[in-house]
Amino acid sequence: MTFKKVFPILAVILGAVCGVLHGMDLVYGYDSVDLPTGAPWLAMLYAVAAVAAVLCVAVSFTYRKTSDRYQAFEAYLTGGGDLHKTAAVLCAALFVLFGLLGLYGTATNLMQLPMFERVTLIPMYLFAMASGLTLIRLGGGAARGTVSEENAALIFLPIAWAALDLVNTFKANGSEPMEGKFVFELLAAATLLCALHAYARMLFSTPRPRYLACLGGLGVVFGLAGGIGCAMDWLLGGTDDLLMIPRGGCYLACALWFAYQLSRMAACKDEPEGPELKKGKPVQNEEK
Repeated sequence: MTFKKVFPILAVILGAVCGVLHGMDLVYGYDSVDLPTGAPWLAMLYAVAAVAAVLCVAVSFTYRKTSDRYQAFEAYLTGGGDLHKTAAVLCAALFVLFGLLGLYGTATNLMQLPMFERVTLIPMYLFAMASGLTLIRLGGGAARGTVSEENAALIFLPIAWAALDLVNTFKANGSEPMEGKFVFELLAAATLLCALHAYARMLFSTPRPRYLACLGGLGVVFGLAGGIGCAMDWLLGGTDDLLMIPRGGCYLACALWFAYQLSRMAACKDEPEGPELKKGKPVQNEEK
């Protein structure tokens, strides 16, 4: 239980450290023609990220592989009262704010963008704004102790945002030779997408608490790394990258949401037992 309680705090701390190192690498790790300067920031970032990944996997094994198919969400992710609602509203506000910023930047620079980004960026930022409203609905329901089927279905809006962000990040940086310039944004989008999938499993009664703890922790670490790194690049490096500034804010919003969800999981005092598994699927006990 001790590891579970400190895990959200450790994930946030490691994510913040990764974010600062990522920002330092973006600002000071490359010269005017984007060649490495030999600064140690990227190597330090890889080391901290590796430690964080091992920690997330190790702590996830303190959770059950599966839990009661109809009570897991209520057992792990509800409660918290006004604190849960406040966390949902704050994260939603960040989503909507940066979604609006990205939508405005895309609309005002539409003709300068490649055709692929013209087609995908506007729906991506619309999904980001809708994700904020989704967090409010989910957070309000979870604070009361249950989430309706209609609200649960809204989880596909942030999943669509994360999927589009992952595609756009890879497409925009596929030919970038310096992996430090984009790989942690790619990891942020990928881990947050997987964490949202794990959260959806809990909502739809196919729970894997261990899966959510691991991917949620990774989402916090790499989401904060991507968000803080983009913020430092903007504040210290003067970047005017249309794609990454609003994306970094959305990474930050989603990472903070999962940090709070991990704290809710840590508050679960009695994990519900789950069905016996065979090859990852519940065993059906047939009556003779």
